Amino acid sequence: MKKLTLLLFITLCSGVAQAAPLKKCVDDKGRVYYGDSIPAEVLDKCRTSSELSSKGMEKKKTRYPTEEERKAHENAAAQQKLDEENVLQQKRRDNALLSTYTNEKEINLSRDRNLQATQAQIDGSQMRVKTAQSRLAESRKQADGFSKNKRPIPDWLSAQIKANENELKTAEGIVAKWNQEYKTIQARFEEDKKRFRELKGYPPEQPAAAVPVGSAK
Repeated sequence: MKKLTLLLFITLCSGVAQAAPLKKCVDDKGRVYYGDSIPAEVLDKCRTSSELSSKGMEKKKTRYPTEEERKAHENAAAQQKLDEENVLQQKRRDNALLSTYTNEKEINLSRDRNLQATQAQIDGSQMRVKTAQSRLAESRKQADGFSKNKRPIPDWLSAQIKANENELKTAEGIVAKWNQEYKTIQARFEEDKKRFRELKGYPPEQPAAAVPVGSAK
């Protein structure tokens, strides 16, 4: 009796295995594959896959995106995320702007304080440029004296000239950096004022009228 029960169980399992749905896959080159299971290396290239009924009819058809479609979808998702982050950052900047200033006069005062501090840095850097220029001129004057007397320029003096040249170059670079910072501050506060007016619903600021040459002040 036990042997008969085991035989029936095996027979039923075989029938279930044979009844497994046949699968169909069409790859990116239009080639068609059939089988109880599609190999992974083929499935990766499938554009569509489906199961076939016992009568050969397709069912549960699935379409897979092409590589271009996947990339386009990923790019669109990345751009949407970036746009959302930009909107969030702009909202934070707007809130900070409105909580920091109550009117345009306060914006102008803050701008002027920042510009004054930056101008002080520019003035100090320009003084360093003049000092470096003076040192370099003195070193070169000494070198000219040696040359006029047909004497070789000492190594220590050549090294000093080189150091003075580097000092001057560094000082000039610092001046250029602070000049750029000055312009950046001006542009930033102009943008802040413009955005402040937009948030407050004020009309756009009108440019100052030109004064005719020779007119009375």
